[in-house]
Amino acid sequence: MFSLKALSPNLIQKSCFLTFSALLLGACAQKFNDLPNTRVLKTCQEPIASYHLMGLKSGDYNDLTIPNTQVQQMVEKSLAQSGCFIQSEQISTETTNTQKNHYQLEVVFGNINTQTKQGGFWSSQTSDQAVFEVQLNFHRINEVRIFRGKSSIQNQNSQYLVIFGEKSKLNPNQIQITIQNAINSAINEATRNLIQEVQNKDSTNYSNF
Repeated sequence: MFSLKALSPNLIQKSCFLTFSALLLGACAQKFNDLPNTRVLKTCQEPIASYHLMGLKSGDYNDLTIPNTQVQQMVEKSLAQSGCFIQSEQISTETTNTQKNHYQLEVVFGNINTQTKQGGFWSSQTSDQAVFEVQLNFHRINEVRIFRGKSSIQNQNSQYLVIFGEKSKLNPNQIQITIQNAINSAINEATRNLIQEVQNKDSTNYSNF
C-alpha cells in the first residue's frame, strides 16, 4: 500500500512546492470570456446615402472614460467600410443638396463598469465587467431613424491568501473590441434597413413602369 512514509523528505517538499506553485499559476491567470468579433462587410458597391456628423456625445454613464474622438473615428471608419455611406464633406455641395438619402447623424454612447468580489482571506475571486452601448440617430426632413448596438465583456481572476494573484481588470484590447462590436452591430442594422428601403423603392418603380 502506498504511503507518504515511503517518500523521502525532499520528495514530499517538492510535491508540496509543485502543488502550491500550481495554485499561484492559477491565481495569476486572468480568464476572459470569449468575445465575438462583429464585422462590417462591404455590402454596397457605391454609396446609397450621405451623412453629416452633427454631434457625438456620451450618455449618463461613461465609467471607462472613453474619449469622444475614439468613438467618432471608429464610427466613421465602419460607415465607410460598409460602402453604403459617405460623408457629405466628401461629395460636392450640389450632390448633397439634391440627394434624397442625405442624413444628419447624431451619435450617443455610454458604458457601465462594475467590479465584484467573492470569497475571503484564503481564496477569493474578483470579476470586472463592462457593457458598452451606442445609438445612431439619422435625421432628415420629417424622418428619424434610430439604430442601436450593444456589447459586453467580463474578466475573472482568483487570489489566494490575499497577496497572491491580482484583482481582475479589463484588457485595453478587449475593451477596444467590445466598443467596435457595439458600433458595428448598429451600423450593420442601419445598412440592412437602408438597403431594404432602396430595394422596396426600386420594386415600386418597376411595378409602376
